Amino acid sequence: MRAKRTVTEPIAVARCVAKAAETLGIRPEKIEVLLSANILKNAMGVGIPGTGMVGLPIAVALGALIGKSEYQLEVLKDCTPEAVECGKQFIAERRICISLKDNITEKLYIEVICRSGDRTAKAVIAGGHTTFIYIADGGNVLLDKQHTTDEEEEATAPELNLRKVYDFALTAPLDEIRFILDTARLNKAAAEQAFKGNYGHSLGRMLRGSYEHKVMGDSVFSHILSYTSAACDARMAGAMIPVMSNSGSGNQGISATLPVGTVYPFARLSEANKTIITSAVKRTGPIGGVCRVIHIVGSV
Repeated sequence: MRAKRTVTEPIAVARCVAKAAETLGIRPEKIEVLLSANILKNAMGVGIPGTGMVGLPIAVALGALIGKSEYQLEVLKDCTPEAVECGKQFIAERRICISLKDNITEKLYIEVICRSGDRTAKAVIAGGHTTFIYIADGGNVLLDKQHTTDEEEEATAPELNLRKVYDFALTAPLDEIRFILDTARLNKAAAEQAFKGNYGHSLGRMLRGSYEHKVMGDSVFSHILSYTSAACDARMAGAMIPVMSNSGSGNQGISATLPVGTVYPFARLSEANKTIITSAVKRTGPIGGVCRVIHIVGSV
């Protein structure tokens, strides 16, 4: 799990730009960005934190101007109002070209070429939002993992099945998974931030209105919907607040944690009910893993 402040795709693009610019060693005059259709679709309409702007151009510009690839998915955390203005100017000067990469099968593919005079540098991310597979400074190739065979990929893939996931959920030592509490706190804070402002479609805040309560009811289900959608609203709109991701996706992190994290405080369980849940954790059943998480949340 990772903390992040925006939708993953534009930040992954910004990091790839930052790496290409760092490899070039000087401020690029031109930047060419080639993306898979999935990345292009997911990145074009979301807010970039601290900029008040939406979409890829500002992410690309800031990645080149102030981005640091070593920050991983917080590549733009040094962003300032002055940097945003420089980024806007960079865009206005038509230094950025963004297009679809043809003839690829990868759903996650980001290729960036930075140019200055007769110098070029190239960086490619594929397979994972932080996975560089190619880096080159002109003709000097610094990293090349583009030709990994299917057999090699299969050999490095973890062997997961439902039984292993189920057993882990029920038997993992609580101290080893207590970091999930940070996920609950971060993602809940994102939802509560959205309740105070006007982010995205404001669906989460809308669901807390008096009229909506008459329609949806003031129930565990309505609270799960409002908290989960509010956190997603804040994230997609570029709120300056981190969320914890799951499997590379902030929305997945929100959806995996807030429904469970919302249940316990809403239910206001008595000590007797906590004892029942603790017993259920030990005896398990189909909801054993969920009970374990509720038990963790309720114990702090």
